[in-house]
Amino acid sequence: MKTKPSRIITTVVVGMVALASTVPCSAALPAREKSSLSREPGAIYFEDFTEKRVELLAMRQDPIYATAQRKRALGVLKKSRKVIVLAMTDKQYLIRGMALHGQVKGWVLPSSLASLDKEFVANLRALYERQKIVGELIENHQIALGMTTEEVVASMGKPGRKHSKLDKGGRRDVYDYVTYEKVPQYQTRRDAYGNLIRQKYYIKVESGKLSVTFKNEVVASIEETEGNPLGGDGAKIVPVPIELF
Repeated sequence: MKTKPSRIITTVVVGMVALASTVPCSAALPAREKSSLSREPGAIYFEDFTEKRVELLAMRQDPIYATAQRKRALGVLKKSRKVIVLAMTDKQYLIRGMALHGQVKGWVLPSSLASLDKEFVANLRALYERQKIVGELIENHQIALGMTTEEVVASMGKPGRKHSKLDKGGRRDVYDYVTYEKVPQYQTRRDAYGNLIRQKYYIKVESGKLSVTFKNEVVASIEETEGNPLGGDGAKIVPVPIELF
């Protein structure tokens, strides 16, 4: 004999968004297409920052390994041949080039190759640190002075209005945004068994307006034109992007 479900009144909370948000669902940085191969944690991959090939001369016939932990030898570098540097850690370089037995991709010691330009390395590390900061801002749908146009759009979505200013200092593009916050609401209803349940949902309420001014496609100023969308802490600042070449 089938038993009937209990008629005891229960209270549950169900999350539901009543209105779609205008902010982008993805927090990824706008970037060029990356390789689908697995990456070494903590390594800086050059393709994230430049489309130009970085080539160095192999100085010694040193072993090439499959991992940055120097496990599983793949071959031996061919001395006096150029290789392409794909990534770097503090202690290893990921290269693709000619080994004694043929083409190979793997990790070698920095001392196995001619030295990278010190300024290039410093700039690359600065860009890497900047990328981590900007990625966190985008994840939290925030903006900062020094971000690029693409980064602002990745964080805030497309602006509600765009216009430009021309003066002696040149051209400035202005993006106007309306910001929103989600406010919880509750309603009581009966479920399929007739039990009363309390359901939570959200409505989107306008919280303020922002005017973002770009100069040379980098945020030069942020103005709160209505409300306090920056949260009272003022505008954050990130370093402007650096040209590697």
